[in-house]
Amino acid sequence: MKVAILCGGLGTRLGELTRDLPKPMIPVAGRPFLDHVVDSFRGFEVVLLTGHHSQKIYDHFGDRVQYSEEREPLGTGGALWQARALLGERFLVTYGDVLRRFDYDRFVREHREPALAVYERISIGNTEVEGDRVVRFDKRAPELPYIDAGFSLMDASVFDLLPERGSYEESVFPVLAAARRLACEIVDHDFFDIGTPEELARTRAALS
Repeated sequence: MKVAILCGGLGTRLGELTRDLPKPMIPVAGRPFLDHVVDSFRGFEVVLLTGHHSQKIYDHFGDRVQYSEEREPLGTGGALWQARALLGERFLVTYGDVLRRFDYDRFVREHREPALAVYERISIGNTEVEGDRVVRFDKRAPELPYIDAGFSLMDASVFDLLPERGSYEESVFPVLAAARRLACEIVDHDFFDIGTPEELARTRAALS
């Protein structure tokens, strides 16, 4: 089973920290944060979807993983579409700036169709759930009761929904939800994020 880790973004919210470094390569607890993320998927074949300063990622990971590089910004959907030949019939999708200690093997075993992990919103939401289904996904509806937890299980059928440029989440999740084809698992708030300076500081304090 493959896991696609999206790590091609510019990381602009972190300012000077990402001027010459991909955001997931920022040091946390003595190692690049992406090391922690990759380690959390032991047993999976890792495909890193790179972009900004890709060479720094290649130099660190070498041939331990596979790569799909954006030569120009394609968005999360375009990055996945470009990597489709590497991902197989079923695969996980996650982000290089989010770390969760989780039983991904169980998640894959228990969901035989596309599935999205969500948690109860803290401040804003983007997901509505009925039973074990996502029935609505909308990033412009912050009043929704859940928010995506940063990882999902997909199959090759979603490649037909992906744009060559644009958002994976906004292209795929609303369509699957409207057709009631997107299973849902509610998870807790226990994760680490480095998306903003404040989140990076909290993550460094927790993991050190």
